[in-house]
Amino acid sequence: MKQLRLKPARLLVWGLVVIGLPLMLAAPAVAACGLGGCPSGGDSSAPSSSDTSSSSATEVEQYTSGPSAPTEPAISCSVYANGAGMGSYCVSAGGDSSLKTLRERFGNQTLQRCRYRPVPAGIETPFNSREGDGRYMVLTCLGNIDFDTITGGTDRTLDMSVVFVENGTDTSDHHNGITDYLWRQFESSSQLPVPFMRTRPSIVPVVGVPTFFTFRWLDPATNDVVAEGPFAGATDGGPFREIRSNGLLMRAEATGITIDPNQKGIPSVNCRPDTPYREGVSAANQPEGACDINFARSSASARKYATEPIPANVRDAFNVSVQVEWRISYGRGGGELQDLGNGFTMRLKQVLPVQEIQVPNQPPTVIY
Repeated sequence: MKQLRLKPARLLVWGLVVIGLPLMLAAPAVAACGLGGCPSGGDSSAPSSSDTSSSSATEVEQYTSGPSAPTEPAISCSVYANGAGMGSYCVSAGGDSSLKTLRERFGNQTLQRCRYRPVPAGIETPFNSREGDGRYMVLTCLGNIDFDTITGGTDRTLDMSVVFVENGTDTSDHHNGITDYLWRQFESSSQLPVPFMRTRPSIVPVVGVPTFFTFRWLDPATNDVVAEGPFAGATDGGPFREIRSNGLLMRAEATGITIDPNQKGIPSVNCRPDTPYREGVSAANQPEGACDINFARSSASARKYATEPIPANVRDAFNVSVQVEWRISYGRGGGELQDLGNGFTMRLKQVLPVQEIQVPNQPPTVIY
């Protein structure tokens, strides 16, 4: 049975260096490619997505269940998940073997790979010293599209960047068959919530002052906060998501978070998935399980003491690793769920400046 829904892509969320990584003082053009011209999704004007080992690879299992009610049919599903998302394709009777590949359906149409959106509420951006020249926006790009598949292939990637967009840049959505189809696929797929790091009490950590790590959990397709299950109603959402389709329930819940500055003499910290923090409360009186690191030195010496390479375009900032462990389970909604695989790892990179004196010109940002 062919799996017709697009598997969630490995997410790569890029942030800022002054703004963070990658600092784009001139915004990239709206990336586009023809179906025959760039089947890998490559484009020099879009962020790179060459690291294919960032998060856990996709695992697929077959699931068959009898009817959960007299009026419901038995279902057979392909259930899949990776370090970025989850989903299923279910049939109750037969399937459509006449579906065509993207190349067959859309010929030589040009795909608009990248689209601009406003920066989501609650995500800090750098101080805009060029307010008369432009503004910050989120640039989202689809990559690694395989045009010889029905839905774009299993290795499709998603790049998200916070970029400075100069006035006069075309930020409009363009429409044609291939563009609308693939963006609808992305927007309807079930991506895991993306954690945008928010440091407290300052958005720019200061040497010698405990820095507490919290996250704003967003749906990368809509930029909306994901606040479901135990995090329902939470302003910043949380690492939990459920989807229901064709009588099948899938659930993703984080089991732990690790933050590693990748610096000699600054140890990593293991954190609870909810990373509790109370605004306006001293470091000594934060809740048990609050996630914090006390930086002993600024990021001016980041390269000297780095335990792994720092990208050339990350300047005067720590290249922090953030790792989220997910448990994903599935089954009929009324019964006990079974685990898919042995857990999935979402890996991120965080460009994090740490300063001797707080200066709001380099807020923390996310690389995914």
